[in-house]
Amino acid sequence: MTVVTDNKKRVTLRLAQPGDRFDVQVVSDGNYILTKLEPVQLKGAAKVRIEKRGPYHVGVLDRPINEEALKEAVAEFP
Repeated sequence: MTVVTDNKKRVTLRLAQPGDRFDVQVVSDGNYILTKLEPVQLKGAAKVRIEKRGPYHVGVLDRPINEEALKEAVAEFP
């Protein structure tokens, strides 16, 4: 398939759907690798509201924090 950029540097792919996301890697000698990314599946994202407590503003969740998930998330950072 051949595609052409327009004046705003956009490329239209006939098989792509609105909202599709792609990773673009620029490799040597002017070649590009385009990889379609899968959407992130949220596992019931928590809703947060901001409250003022004393001199601080804090985020308050609509449910308790999962301690095990928190430990796993923090372990990913150096």
